[in-house]
Order: sequence, then structure tokens, then C-alpha cells
Amino acid sequence: FLVCLRAEDRAIVVSCLGKHPNIEKVVLKDSRLLIGVCMTNLVKNAPKLQELSMINCTLQGIPEDFDKFKDALSANSQKMKSLLITDSFAPNEDVKLDKVMDDLSALSIQVSS
Repeated sequence: FLVCLRAEDRAIVVSCLGKHPNIEKVVLKDSRLLIGVCMTNLVKNAPKLQELSMINCTLQGIPEDFDKFKDALSANSQKMKSLLITDSFAPNEDVKLDKVMDDLSALSIQVSS
């Protein structure tokens, strides 16, 4: 249902997932996701998040947004076990998703693409 929402509403819904105190696994499919806002907030705010999957998603943001996302994952790397980003792309030509994935692989999280 996320694809039916306006970008602002989608960001609110995804960001709020992180405020659920017992959420351990999030799978997002076929969605446009604001990396710097909703995905970073999700990772920062979810106290028990262990698995995050983004499948067939449009990852929107500038390079700095992806850096914030990586920093949030790094800060939570002791609890995060896996990150899956597959069949997804970043439409901003300044974002090199292969490099982002390489940078994320340096974290102590199982990263798959």
C-alpha cells in the first residue's frame, strides 16, 4: 500500500515503523523510499530491528542521504543482523549504488544485494 501514498505520507509511515518497540524485521517492496528521511529514521528509532529488506524499490536521495543511512546502520550494527537491497535502484545519477553497497559491506552486518 505504500506506493499509493504521497511521498510525505510514505516517509511518515516508514519512519513510524521504527517507533514500534518490538519490530525486529521490516520488508519493503515495490516502493519509493526517501533514504535520508524515512529509512534513516527507521534504523535509528527501531530498538530491536535486526533485519531490513528493500526489494524492487526506488531509493531516493542525494549522496549525503546515503551516508546518513550508512551511519545509522553503523551505529546499530550490534543489533542489526542483515540488510538486503535487491532489484532496487537510485535514480539520482550522483548516487552510485554499487559503491553504497560496497561501503555498507564494510559494516558488521550481513549485506546482500
